[in-house]
Amino acid sequence: MNQRIRVTFFSVLITTLVSLGIGGFALQDSHNAAIRQVDSRLNFVIQTALQNQRDLLNAAIFALDAGRIDATILLVTPRGEQIPLAEASQQFSVNTSVKHITSSVIRAISINSDNPYRMRSIPLPEKEFLVVAISTADLERDWHENIARLLAFLFFANSLAIALSFLLLRNNSRKLEQQSLLRMQRFLSDAAHELRTPLTVIKGYSELLGTNKIETKEEQEKAFTRVDHEVKRMESLINDLLLTAELNEATHLDFELYNISSALSTHLRDFEILSADRRIESTIEPDLQIKASGDHIDRMIQNIFSNIRRHTPSAAPVKVQLKSKGKEVQLRIEDGGPGLPEDAYNKASYEFERFDRSRSRDTGGSGLGLSIIAAIVKEHSGSISLSKSTLGGLAIYIQLPIK
Repeated sequence: MNQRIRVTFFSVLITTLVSLGIGGFALQDSHNAAIRQVDSRLNFVIQTALQNQRDLLNAAIFALDAGRIDATILLVTPRGEQIPLAEASQQFSVNTSVKHITSSVIRAISINSDNPYRMRSIPLPEKEFLVVAISTADLERDWHENIARLLAFLFFANSLAIALSFLLLRNNSRKLEQQSLLRMQRFLSDAAHELRTPLTVIKGYSELLGTNKIETKEEQEKAFTRVDHEVKRMESLINDLLLTAELNEATHLDFELYNISSALSTHLRDFEILSADRRIESTIEPDLQIKASGDHIDRMIQNIFSNIRRHTPSAAPVKVQLKSKGKEVQLRIEDGGPGLPEDAYNKASYEFERFDRSRSRDTGGSGLGLSIIAAIVKEHSGSISLSKSTLGGLAIYIQLPIK
């Protein structure tokens, strides 16, 4: 649930920021274009007046009529008195302070007040000024209304996006949970079947031995050997089931610095001693350390090499590579064995999977080796993928974060 909330929050946040950026830019550009139109009208009046110096005041008034411009024209005396020459339909008070008039001689300026406007000025003889002003109240009102519309739209869009996101994430989460549940059910069904088989064998031989139906010492020894084999199978399966449950339910906070280079080299030496007929090629970058559970990483490496010994010919070649890249270590182990069934490669998850059901009965394993490896990788926030090896068998590619 928390993950869904985080995903939704960041999605909405990013969408909001992008929408505000695009919408705000469009509104600002539209507002600036409207201001430029106002300035164009002001400049038309000013330029027309300047081109008729002999009758400058009447020229300015004529420009209003010719351009159908709704503006106010004032004559400002040296004492600061305002003499209206033309008044706009929407009346507003013009601030003719020295600061504003001086600035508006150079370019059009905006005056923000209860009735905002833009103004330009022309200096006249005898320290008088001709001031032309156009109201921008409608523009500012439209600007604020558009901002309000944009925010209302974003609120509606975000509300809809949040609702849809929760629905989609909930449906997706349900599908993932159903898939995980199906894998778990199949996993438990297989485990129950695997436990039932040795129990049946043990029960059968126990009854035969208990009723003295196996009389010869040689046959009794064979029966005890068979029972011992099935007991070891049960013990292996139960231990692996317990470890799988622990890995998928517990959160390990006791991670420590772990030299994976040294550990891999040690396990590889043991593997070489037990596999004298194999051609083994290794490239291990020294002194690579990660934050990890040393016991579980040891188990992961042991399972990989145990699977190779159990399920590949004794002379099948093996290739081991360990290196660092960025903030992670990359482990790749390949073999020249028969590999896995085609549908086992490129799965989305390898947890609760048993790829070697038939072989586990012959080798004494539980068939959970790869599932345990995948669970340990997940425990350490890493990733795992299985593919066909260039040697002809299975290639296991594991990526683990350094911290």
